[in-house]
Amino acid sequence: MIRSLFYPFPQDSAYGKVDSIFVINLQYPLQEINLQNNLKGSSFTIHIEPDTIAIYRIGYKQELKDTKAEYILTTTRTWGIPFEQVNYTLEFPKEFSLDSISYMPDSLLEESDKYIFYWHKEIFMPDKNFEINFSKSSAK
Repeated sequence: MIRSLFYPFPQDSAYGKVDSIFVINLQYPLQEINLQNNLKGSSFTIHIEPDTIAIYRIGYKQELKDTKAEYILTTTRTWGIPFEQVNYTLEFPKEFSLDSISYMPDSLLEESDKYIFYWHKEIFMPDKNFEINFSKSSAK
């Protein structure tokens, strides 16, 4: 089966330029993936044999002009089937305070200069986007 996937980027005034976009097939990391980018998102085509599993790592950086960040998840509802399994990671600098988060993390690792949040979901059909609101920590 050949499937085209589209990953949208947030588009309001709180967000700036997107860069460092990548898609890696973790089972075949040397496989070239034709990534098409525009201001609204990135798309790529994957080929999945029947009764097999495809594992991809997808990432990008986006400039934040405000005190919120968003990763759009709800577009997966158009596929009509949930993610069988997903893993998300967020690295959050200690110089900021986390004010709110739309999905509570499953685990947390603390390093000297940052926190690393982890999520693991199975049979996951997102009903909301992944959003965080943060503020600059005041000096102590």
